[in-house]
Amino acid sequence: MAILLDVLSECWRILLESAPYVLFGFFAAGLLKALIPDDAVARHLGRNGAGSVIKASLFGIPLPLCSCGVIPAAIGLRKQGASKGATASFLISVPETGVDSMAITWALLDPLMTLLRPLAAFFTAICAGLWINRLPEAPEPEAPPLPPGCG
Repeated sequence: MAILLDVLSECWRILLESAPYVLFGFFAAGLLKALIPDDAVARHLGRNGAGSVIKASLFGIPLPLCSCGVIPAAIGLRKQGASKGATASFLISVPETGVDSMAITWALLDPLMTLLRPLAAFFTAICAGLWINRLPEAPEPEAPPLPPGCG
């Protein structure tokens, strides 16, 4: 019983630690939704081509979101019409270039690696987004038939 309480206590602690970052991500997603019209997202990020993937990666690099906060923002972009590849590119480029990541790179490595990190994030995000765009679309699940007399 003590082990179960320890596990629940640690889960609660982790939830409390990550909550501010996730809330900041929801805030960023709300800002994206409020400031960027749906048609602009669909126009710039909605195609399966390389352009939308590159734009999503460039858009994600300067955003100060962590790996927890980027998820709500990416979901918001996807709901506004971004393609799967552009969403994946955004998901990869944002946390790789967060302020905390860049600071630790500067502290543990050197200024050259700190400059190369955003470039690596940009190219990694583009490669992943282009590969995801090449994946076949999943078929839409069929709706179950209505019971007799209901339609």
